[in-house]
Amino acid sequence: LVFLALCTFSTCSANVQVAQLSVQRKIQTMPLSDGTNAEKEDLAVPLPTGWTKDSLEKVVLFGTHASPCTAKVRALFNLAGVPYERRFGKAPGSYTKFPVVFVNERQINDSFIIYKALAPVLFGKAYSEDDLRLEELITYGLLLACEKEAFGNVENMKRWSSVAGLRDVTGFLVRNLAPLSLAKKTADRVAERYPDLKSPVEYCQDLKHALDARGTPFFAGDKAGALDASAYGALCVWHAGGEESMEFAKEAVTQSGLDPWFARTKAAIPSVFDLQGWWPFYT
Repeated sequence: LVFLALCTFSTCSANVQVAQLSVQRKIQTMPLSDGTNAEKEDLAVPLPTGWTKDSLEKVVLFGTHASPCTAKVRALFNLAGVPYERRFGKAPGSYTKFPVVFVNERQINDSFIIYKALAPVLFGKAYSEDDLRLEELITYGLLLACEKEAFGNVENMKRWSSVAGLRDVTGFLVRNLAPLSLAKKTADRVAERYPDLKSPVEYCQDLKHALDARGTPFFAGDKAGALDASAYGALCVWHAGGEESMEFAKEAVTQSGLDPWFARTKAAIPSVFDLQGWWPFYT
């Protein structure tokens, strides 16, 4: 059960190089053996240009409830108002991480590519170059920095287990055993792999500067859009509200001046943490 709980965060860390402000895109040249995209690799065959939100007949999301990468994708679908099915764990096939999305039987791997591919379908507008820069900063900067802070602290792990819906025996094991073993190793691995990783508050400051430059309530304009869902999704597991919020995440949002934006976006994206599935396999 501890292993099942820990797989929530152990499979979504990205294997990319992180820069200070602008993360360099590293697009692969070949798909995986089953023809689907590798991490940070564009789809070999782009989604049809005529697809809209209303043309999505079947949407399935593979992941786990408290995986920050999976929560990020749930935020996207919930904001767009798209019905979707949630399944626990990794999808069948060559891609070994999650989240994975199936839309009209097309498979999309990696939250960065999911957002890049689906933003024009769900919101009628493709990401601009500046949007892509910020999406990279969120996915491969802010999210990893938050993982490093969260998984290196026992108190944070206790809060995370509550967000994950892990209570009773499973919650006790995660709170008292996992933070001292695999969770700390995850934090150390992130720190070793990405020595130039900045702090969560620095990434939030970068986002605040970008939001101020746009001069709108949301990154997408007057209404929340894909980029808002991404930034909120990267933060909401750590800043879930009440006693479940972790101090580092609250401080990052407050010190950067993102509190008003965070509150507006949270109000626009309902039910990100509604539990589905069966204990302890929540999706």
